[in-house]
Amino acid sequence: MRVLILFVLVGAALAQAPPASTPSTEIPSMKSVGTMKELMVDLIFPTSNEIFYVGRNEQKSLKDWMDLQQNALMLAETANVLMAENRARDKDRWMRDAKLLWDVGNKAYAASKVKDLEALKALNDDLYEACQSCH
Repeated sequence: MRVLILFVLVGAALAQAPPASTPSTEIPSMKSVGTMKELMVDLIFPTSNEIFYVGRNEQKSLKDWMDLQQNALMLAETANVLMAENRARDKDRWMRDAKLLWDVGNKAYAASKVKDLEALKALNDDLYEACQSCH
């Protein structure tokens, strides 16, 4: 009898407990952390300089190649950030300019993965155009 009463009390308590929360199916919106100036000064400028000045040291160590690869990846992914809906200023020129930066970053990333110094040097004009187009 005591066991039956205990089951009834536990059942009643559980029936009044708030339902277990279910995982949210809501898609979070993108939220900017840094300003546009911070993106330029802290990410785009230093990573693009690594590509611009790639020929200064032609004897690259494995670490140099890894650093180049990381910088090229950051450059391409930063262009994706610029194209994000919360950053894009318009769907026309802004997106074309960001796409130019993405193209160069993507090519630089591919070239750095196979350690192709000449291909990286050849991207200077494209990178310059991507920077000038935006500015």
